[in-house]
Amino acid sequence: MFNFNAQKVLCYRNKKQSFLFHIMLNYLEITSKKIEDISEIQFISERNENLKKQIISLLLEGLEKQDIQPRLIVENNKLIEEIKDNTSIKIILKEKNDEDILELLNELLTEFKELINLKKIESLEKELINNLDENSYSELLKLKSQLNGE
Repeated sequence: MFNFNAQKVLCYRNKKQSFLFHIMLNYLEITSKKIEDISEIQFISERNENLKKQIISLLLEGLEKQDIQPRLIVENNKLIEEIKDNTSIKIILKEKNDEDILELLNELLTEFKELINLKKIESLEKELINNLDENSYSELLKLKSQLNGE
């Protein structure tokens, strides 16, 4: 059973995933500028991870938007419909230019990296509770200082 904090983090992460996918699906030219950073993001859901990999693969093939979107829809229609239905970001992006959208994408990617580091910290803290180890403690301190911007 999840505690309240875990549910809150999961909800936050799902919302951010929907935002990220909305940008990836609708702004492929902007997405293509951040392929390396996007590829570093690991999604919990296998279907989300597969969609991410497929988008990256099609972009790397050099396909155009009009060729990529139909291929994605054929294989991921249900997930894409869920993303469209569950995202409020389209309202936010309506009045934004490409530069603003790229900036938002950068912010989302930074937040995902921070979430990954928080998960690592949590894992290391659990490990330290069970087995006080100097290497784990050093790694924990390093991750915490990265999150604090030190």
